Parts: sequence; C-alpha cells; structure tokens
Amino acid sequence: MSAIISWQPNESSDQVLRHLANGDCVALPTESTYEVVASALHPAAVARLRCVDAAPAIVLNDYAALVDWLPLLRGAAARLFRKLGPGPVVLSADAGFRSGLWARLPDGVRAPLVQEGRLAVRWPAHPIWDKLRQANLPLVSVPLHIAKIAAEAAQCAGDAVACIVDGGPSEFGIPATVVRAEGRQCRLTREGGLPRELFERLVLCRVLFICTGNTCRSPLAQALCTKLLADRLGCAPRDLSQHDFLVQSAGLAAMMGGDASPAAVDVAKELGADLSEHKSTMATMELLRWADYVFSMTSSHWYTLLSVAPAGVAEPRMLSPQFQDISDPIGGELADYRTCAQQILECLEQRLPELLES
Repeated sequence: MSAIISWQPNESSDQVLRHLANGDCVALPTESTYEVVASALHPAAVARLRCVDAAPAIVLNDYAALVDWLPLLRGAAARLFRKLGPGPVVLSADAGFRSGLWARLPDGVRAPLVQEGRLAVRWPAHPIWDKLRQANLPLVSVPLHIAKIAAEAAQCAGDAVACIVDGGPSEFGIPATVVRAEGRQCRLTREGGLPRELFERLVLCRVLFICTGNTCRSPLAQALCTKLLADRLGCAPRDLSQHDFLVQSAGLAAMMGGDASPAAVDVAKELGADLSEHKSTMATMELLRWADYVFSMTSSHWYTLLSVAPAGVAEPRMLSPQFQDISDPIGGELADYRTCAQQILECLEQRLPELLES
C-alpha cells in the first residue's frame, strides 16, 4: 500500500509535482472523491490509470483552458463551467477536441483519453489543485468512486500510486456529476455532487436588462425579449426555461417590489407581451454574476455597470447596437411609451440572432 502524506500547501504540492514529472501516479483529494492523477506527458503513467475502472478526464487549470481542450464548445456546457467554477462536474464532449491541445499530447496518451469519440474534462476543487495549476502541467485523472478519505483511496489504488495526499474527507463524498455536451445543449447523464436542480439553473442562458427604476424601460425589454424568443422557439413564454433561456430585468436605483408603470403594461399588451405581474428589482452582484448577457438602456447605465461589474462576468453592453440611449418615458404620454417600446423592439430584433446562437 502506498504512503499517505498529510496535506501541507507547499511541501505536499512540491512532492506531488516531482512524482508526476517522474511519470508516477498519485492520489489526490477533490470536492467529490479522491482521484488518481497522472501527467498527460507520460504515456506509461496514463496507461496505469486503467487500474481504476473509470473513464479518464483532462484536468482543467481554469475556465480559459476549456476552449484550449474543446475549441468549439459553446452554449450550455460553457455556461455551466463559467458559473460553477471548480466543482463536482465531468464534461464529455466532441467540440473539436482533435484541433485543440489534445492533438499535442504524446501518441500513447491521446487514444486512451477518447471515449466514444469524446474527450472528458474536469475542473476539481481543493487547495492542492490551486498549487498544481501554477506548474501548468497537463494532467489526467480518474475518480476513485468510493474513496471519501485518504485511507479508502489507499485501499482502492493499492500500489498503482506513488503516494496519497491526505486532504481530509471529501466535501461531497460522492462522484462528480457527469454531463454530455450535444451541440449547444448539454444534458445530465449521471447524477452526483451537483444536484439536478442546480445544474438546470446553471445551464440557463440568462439575459438581463438594466435601467434606473425597473418600472418602464428594462421591464419592457424583458417582456418583449421573452415574447420574441418564445415566438422564434415555438413555445409559450412561461416555457422558455425548457429551451434554456431566462430573461430578467433590474434597476440600478430600483425600489423592491414596485409595479410596472400602467402605461408600460398597456403598451406591452398592445405588442403581445405581458407586464401585469412585474415587480421591480434592484440590480445586484448576484444577478450580474449569473447573467450571460447584460444590456443597459443608456450609456450612463453602461458606464456604471462597467465600473462595478466583478471580474469574470458577462461584459455589459448597451441594448442599442448603435450605442444610442433608449429614451425614458416616465411621466410622459402613452405615445412616449409607444416610442420607447418601438425603439426597444428594434434593438431586440437586431440582438435576437446572437441570443438564439448562445
């Protein structure tokens, strides 16, 4: 049975990196279970992973690495990784992997990594992986499905690994969720550490419209965008989530729970959209982090969003591709609301092809 070493941030990672560079396998903790890891530059080490009855996966260093290995990956699977970050997911995809970094691996490594014409990738979470990422060494891992602690990993891996790093009990203690990318969609094929309900929320394409008070312009944009998407996808507006879309709106200075202005409700109804149940919402960092598209009504809103948007979120843009402000109809006549709605509708029709391709 291999030696078990306690996790020490610098010493453990240095020792693990020496083993991996020498072509050894090691067992490491993750948020799901312990996993056996090998350098993707050593064919013999990758071959030893076959002692574990599980499919191998490329280990991602960060979100940007996703397109290094799967250059054509788009849509739901990419959204899942961006929003979740490191966590209990294994993604299986074609997505042009043969033209990615996979093609640069040694001959004896490439074939074992392909299962049914697909490459699997994994972004594990544990402090030791943060240290290993700094070495920028391509890694392959396989899960020890029943190993929740280091002692169980030692029993499962036997002499196949040079050492086991004891990082304490795994957070979830169950295998990672497995998802399969199919074009721009992805589906859950094995439930695990990521619950199905959260998976379904993460893969949604969220379109967020921002104005000031969230009673006129952004609610109109939300309602009209919902109608346009539903019409194009051939579904009822309430069923958009079944097509992986969620349309939202918020205000930079909104009062929580306010109704849409009566004129906005009337104009939306004239255009076949529904604002009758709208309640105003304040723009929050959580909304921004989860959004895949953030559209502002004016340049002032846009500049404000740029100044507060956290790193890694969708870049705020103006709704108008021509960078024109959407005029505020608040306090105006019904005709002003109609003009505003028409301007929004024209901008949305220009944005719609991009949304449908997301």
